[in-house]
Amino acid sequence: MSNILETSVVWRLVCLFWTSWQNSNLRSVFQRFSASAHFSVTGRVLRAIFGCSAAMTVHSRCRRLLSQINLVLWHSGRHLTAALHGSLLYRVYHAVFTAGRESKCLGWLFRSGMTGILLVSVGLYAVLDYFLRDVFAVPVLSSVWDECLMLLALLWVIYRRMFNSRPILSRISPLDPAVFLFVSMGLALLFTAAPFFSIGVSGYRATVQYMLWFFLVTRLLRNDRDFTLLYVTLVTAAFLIALHGIYQFIIAVPIPDKWVANAEGSVRTRVFSIFGSPNIMGDFMVLFAPMAAGLAYWCRNTRAKLLCWFVTFCMGLACLFTMSRAAWGAMAVAVLVFALLVDRRLIALMCIALLVALCIPFVASRLGFLLTPEFQAANNNGGRGSRWDIALGYLALHPVFGFGLGMFGGAVAMQHQIYKWVSYFYVDNYYLKILVEMGWIGFCCYLFLLAALLFNGVRACYRTSREPKETSPLPLCAGMLSGMCGVLFHCYFENIFEEPYMMAYFWTMAAMIVYLGFYRRRPRQTAKTA
Repeated sequence: MSNILETSVVWRLVCLFWTSWQNSNLRSVFQRFSASAHFSVTGRVLRAIFGCSAAMTVHSRCRRLLSQINLVLWHSGRHLTAALHGSLLYRVYHAVFTAGRESKCLGWLFRSGMTGILLVSVGLYAVLDYFLRDVFAVPVLSSVWDECLMLLALLWVIYRRMFNSRPILSRISPLDPAVFLFVSMGLALLFTAAPFFSIGVSGYRATVQYMLWFFLVTRLLRNDRDFTLLYVTLVTAAFLIALHGIYQFIIAVPIPDKWVANAEGSVRTRVFSIFGSPNIMGDFMVLFAPMAAGLAYWCRNTRAKLLCWFVTFCMGLACLFTMSRAAWGAMAVAVLVFALLVDRRLIALMCIALLVALCIPFVASRLGFLLTPEFQAANNNGGRGSRWDIALGYLALHPVFGFGLGMFGGAVAMQHQIYKWVSYFYVDNYYLKILVEMGWIGFCCYLFLLAALLFNGVRACYRTSREPKETSPLPLCAGMLSGMCGVLFHCYFENIFEEPYMMAYFWTMAAMIVYLGFYRRRPRQTAKTA
């Protein structure tokens, strides 16, 4: 096998490129520029900004208020402990978990308690949604199970604050105000600018509800063990879906004719796994492939490292087989961000992978179609370009407060279609959908939220990078942040967050980044000040 690899044209080209790069003047220029930037005034300013402490939120009035609420709940729980332990519900709960901990198959899950079960359920969100909505299709359960899971998580957070052995400290992160601002702005627009209140409630729920997982997950994560359980569950679920997608490509699963243009003769299928949409499938791989790569960098065991790289490779293949051009671009963005944060050598590897991919017929066909007159005609007649122009025309009618939540561009509007003079369609640009529905006020709040997310994500990466390399979770933090950057890029071409599980996963990962950067106990004796 090694002889075949070493004598192949691709391997020789890679070796030639690597040798040329090692001995090139361009590499020396980059190294000198990097060294000078590190000691420059700009470098020192950036390190001061991203390395600033979280003292402003730690000592905030909001945190003191939440700490007082936690203390009140804890004192209330002291008076209710005896009644709780004597209740039938508690005895059933205790018996189930006692039996579960002794199980050989599920003991690992029950040993983490209810928190572990909730975190695993969040990690398997898309899988559970598929089985409950599409396989079993129980009408009531399929429509409310995610709300029930959210309610159970909320009740468990309150329960822990009431019946813990000692009061739980409140958690406030620098990202909390931005999330709260957007949620509050959406609520204000619901009561002031929604022409049909019931539709506005549905639109508000679709836009905001799954953001609340950010607040719940930040309070569910207790320690590194909980974090690792959730992280591994997410990667494992994505890996199994990737394998299913690769299987669909091998058997050439049938697809609708509208998914492929007539000019793209080399495309025989597009994989979609359990999602029903190649674009969502591709974006799902974009979100989790960097996480698998981060796990590969973080693992110290050689076998575990190789397994993680194999998982990453499978997710990359699954994304490739979706034939989604936007997902390919999003994956390139994710890899670039990950390379800048963790290992810049991956940029060269990405360039090589791009050159190899261009030699694949279906990749060349999909990308080449962008340059044809047929694509321009389709884009201007019913494609994204014409739909975006129509959306901007509707924005001009209500530029400040918007068209109303749930009134245009998404699933809620497609279900109701109130106005006869409005053309209803999926606008295929989540930012434009927010802009039309919530106006410039809501859109500016959303941009502020995303800016705060990215800024604090980089802060979290910087703070974790100050820990010793042997224990630093920087690759894990960077893997999540880079996947989220790829998703934000893809949102310009698709309504990605119209899918509840995509928004739930996105804000769950935001909570995990906040945990690593601001809540995790760092080794004091060796960590540098950040």
